[in-house]
Amino acid sequence: MEQLSLVETSFLLSESTASPKHFSGLQIFEPPKDYVGNFARDLFQKLIMDPAVATPFNFKLKKSFGGLYYWVHDSQFDFNYHIRMSMLPGEGSDEQLRDLVERLHSHLIDRTRPLWEVYLIEGLSEGRFAIFTKIHYAMADGKMANSWLSGYLQSDQSVNDYRPFWQLPSFRPGYKESAGVIENVLSTYMSGLKQLKSIPGLVQLGARMGLKFLNLRDKGPALPFCAPRTPFSVPATRSRIVSFGRLPFEKMRSISKITGVTFNDVILCCVDIGLNRYLKEKGILLRKPLVAQVPVRIGNGRRNALTGVELGNVDAAPLDHLETIFKRTSSVKEDLFSLSAESVVNFSLLLQASASISEWLGISKFLPPLGSVIVSNVRGQQEFAYLAGAKLTEVYPVSVLSAGTALNITLYSYHEEVFFGLVGCKNELPDLDILSRHVEAACEILSNDILDNAKQHSVLISSR
Repeated sequence: MEQLSLVETSFLLSESTASPKHFSGLQIFEPPKDYVGNFARDLFQKLIMDPAVATPFNFKLKKSFGGLYYWVHDSQFDFNYHIRMSMLPGEGSDEQLRDLVERLHSHLIDRTRPLWEVYLIEGLSEGRFAIFTKIHYAMADGKMANSWLSGYLQSDQSVNDYRPFWQLPSFRPGYKESAGVIENVLSTYMSGLKQLKSIPGLVQLGARMGLKFLNLRDKGPALPFCAPRTPFSVPATRSRIVSFGRLPFEKMRSISKITGVTFNDVILCCVDIGLNRYLKEKGILLRKPLVAQVPVRIGNGRRNALTGVELGNVDAAPLDHLETIFKRTSSVKEDLFSLSAESVVNFSLLLQASASISEWLGISKFLPPLGSVIVSNVRGQQEFAYLAGAKLTEVYPVSVLSAGTALNITLYSYHEEVFFGLVGCKNELPDLDILSRHVEAACEILSNDILDNAKQHSVLISSR
């Protein structure tokens, strides 16, 4: 047995029917033009004819008497439960595909089985098909899930030999077929020791937040529970709505190079401008900047911590917006990288737990939100990928909602575009497509402002 980490366990403890904790990926494929027959059905038949499953995809959860979770081998693994086929009715429009994704994503993954599901969807317009995959965050983070979903694809369209990701072993280190009692006790002891060592860092982070609250310090992450209240700063409900969009990769990379900021800063700026325009259109005027909950990789890139970043100032010019975000994200990284990874992760978990408890007690509506929106970017590949000759044309990530935040925007770069998926609560955000269009328009607005300024003077933000 292999014990789950504190972060992995937190996703299980905070999960509810209104707030599932799984990541989903929608991959849309175009069959080879010269293919004779139904490519999607033939592919499905090939998949179910070979029910082999590698570790860790044949592992399920087991809860000990002490309340700890472990991975154990599923001796009754049901392959047909995890690999299913769906068909869109009629014309197979993008709207019908989105409706299906909303339904599939809103359902919890069965904890009595391995925490993943795959749906092969046929009937899309123009002969296309899609693969929709759900993976629980207790099983893998976004980076790991991406390696699984892209690792079974080929770079050569002529290659027909492939192995689905659930047959590829050793993608995730740490899973073991078995472990003795002594090894489990030692693992628990070492885990507890790490938590004790994180206490000084937690105290230091708390002190920094206190100084920031008293306006004696300006650096570091955004103050928790100080974000402005918006339509997407509410407790999550079970009903989901999703929306998809895309941004031009090369244009965003050019903005990054011209201004000297990171690609992620450009993403945050586009999202922030889009959110502000959306709220303004609805007659909601902000008095202070929005706060994005952003995953930051720490500990040499091995750990993830959700961290609050204050975005651009309200009504600022696009270039000024970008400059403010660059300075604030740089300050956050400088602050967090000076502490141990365990301290930063535990501080993030404490904040998320506080938000969950306040929501459970029914007092979250009386408190300012922990954050305004979750924004995450997953780096993909820039070359076309193929599955048995079928070209992968679109990739849309669909992620989770956290306590008090009814909106998540996750982006994925592939080929010459940055595809993004928005997921929210249908009751609060029935017009999510409008927000997607605002985010898409924000990139053009930012690009035009930078080009106009470049004609007059330097726009190198990082040197200011």
